Amino acid sequence: MMAKLLDTRSAVSSRFGLARFGLTRSGLTRFGLIGRFGRDQRGSVAVWVGIALTVFIGCAGMAIDTARGYMVKARLSQALDAAALAGAKSLGSDNVNNDINMFFAANFPAGDLDATVDGPHIDTDVDTNTVSVNAKATIDSTLMSVLGFDTITVGAAATAVRGLNGLDVVIAIDMSGSMCSPCTKIEAAETAAKTLIDTLYADPNPKSVTLNGIDYSLLNIGMVPWNAKVNVRYNAAVSTDPYDPAATTALTINPPFANPVTGVMQNEVYVTNISPVRLLSIPPAGWNGGVYARYIDDYRAPVGSTPAVPNDESNDGDLKLGYTRFGTKDWLAFEPIPPLEGEPITGTYPNNNNYGAAWKNSQKSCRQAYWNDDVADPDRPNWASDNGAPPSIPLAPAYWVKGNPGQGYASTSDCTPTLTHGILPLQGVHDADSKQLVVNSIDGLYAPPGSVPKGNTNAPQGLYWAWEVLMAGEPFNEAKASTPFTRTQAIVFLTDGQITGQNGDAYKGVFGPDNGAGTTNKHGKISGTTNNNLNERLKKLAASIKGADPAKGVKIYVVQYDEPSASLKTLLQSVATEPGAPYYYQANDSAALQTAFKKIAASLSVLRLAK
Repeated sequence: MMAKLLDTRSAVSSRFGLARFGLTRSGLTRFGLIGRFGRDQRGSVAVWVGIALTVFIGCAGMAIDTARGYMVKARLSQALDAAALAGAKSLGSDNVNNDINMFFAANFPAGDLDATVDGPHIDTDVDTNTVSVNAKATIDSTLMSVLGFDTITVGAAATAVRGLNGLDVVIAIDMSGSMCSPCTKIEAAETAAKTLIDTLYADPNPKSVTLNGIDYSLLNIGMVPWNAKVNVRYNAAVSTDPYDPAATTALTINPPFANPVTGVMQNEVYVTNISPVRLLSIPPAGWNGGVYARYIDDYRAPVGSTPAVPNDESNDGDLKLGYTRFGTKDWLAFEPIPPLEGEPITGTYPNNNNYGAAWKNSQKSCRQAYWNDDVADPDRPNWASDNGAPPSIPLAPAYWVKGNPGQGYASTSDCTPTLTHGILPLQGVHDADSKQLVVNSIDGLYAPPGSVPKGNTNAPQGLYWAWEVLMAGEPFNEAKASTPFTRTQAIVFLTDGQITGQNGDAYKGVFGPDNGAGTTNKHGKISGTTNNNLNERLKKLAASIKGADPAKGVKIYVVQYDEPSASLKTLLQSVATEPGAPYYYQANDSAALQTAFKKIAASLSVLRLAK
């Protein structure tokens, strides 16, 4: 056994070359190295070092790959945030998914960071007005693979709630006779108005939304054509029914009220088949849709009477919304303009002895022209009618408030006609068909011979009825009283002339003829030292519309078209929300008019952008 052991040691010594180090068999035996070698465990250290190195490399890889994963997740989150916001902006449109994918791809291109992406997955909910998107991204690991982790997958999600902004806008267009001098002016106005409609309709915001089961139109457009008065019947684009007195509906008022014009007690007001506007009486056949302003001339007594009655501004309803009591007057309806009383009369008086020299062959005028005339007929001074009017003209009713003395009965003072073009109530413009209805109503402004600009300019009436159409409540009640989203309300007001007065206008001609109606000082004061005239009434009306805080009230955009008057500019700048762009423009020709309407459309579009 010993010999075998020595042979083995010899073999070991020879194999490892121990003799080179002076270690012979006897040496090994002497130092006991053979025994210690058998008992040595230092070889296991290499194994543990290998294991430790593997763990160390894996941990280092984990740090590196985790950092890479966080980077991918951050980029993924940013891309989903951008995509969700883009989708929220176009929520309700056909482009919502395309917009989401486009914005995601722009912020996380394919192959970016060597990632493979699953998504974005899209969930839209128009009822809650939200867009939700989520996605996953997978990348190959680096050093973590030594631990058996070949890939890393991260996920992210984003939800955006659209801050909806609605827009209600009414376009009020001057249709007085000067808008057809030449008629290319009204044609340019039509083109400009349609440009505005096209711009508002084309913006990427949704046109409608359903919230809590209620449908809302986010873009609503109405129109009010006006001259010396406003035709309150429905626009032909909405209804072409002729006026039918037999189809008039009576509404019972309880308790009874005193008619604010005649003073007679009554318990009914009336609604015709062609307009939602309440009337104090049933109009006669042939009624054109005109109504008087709810104005009582308290300051001026009938012509020839003294002293004048003190002014009581509180009794006037011409600058106030709705049906209610103002001062001592129950303005629960409007007074219709009978055709013979306030519309132009055709023909001449016959050349015979029944008429004095002042009347033979003279142009007939509406009855207002005679009732507002204080010039007696020298040929027939004994006529019982007003100041010598022809016998075919009845006496002015007892409640009639005379117009400015000297207004005259000549053909130039005949009554201004009510427009044939009526009011277009607010229309929800949510698709091509509803947009076309608005466009058709604009196209109908100039449709000779039936619909052409005519008559004088009474800006307070145009602005007043635009306000009535814009706001919720009777008579035009298409606007929502409130909305669960931000809403901008605006009036775009175009005029080409200074305010003028005329028989048959909405104020019964009481402020006098021509431009003096805007500047007269014969009707007391509106307040303090401010004269009561149509210019000042326009400014007071505009102030009410804009509200105490113009930044929060109705926006008024004004375009002064083809009229260089400096005084008119000053007046209209005070009407506009601000005296400069984008709220006031002076457009001296059709090209400038187009530019003004484009800039107004751009301003309105900005107000509609989601917040």
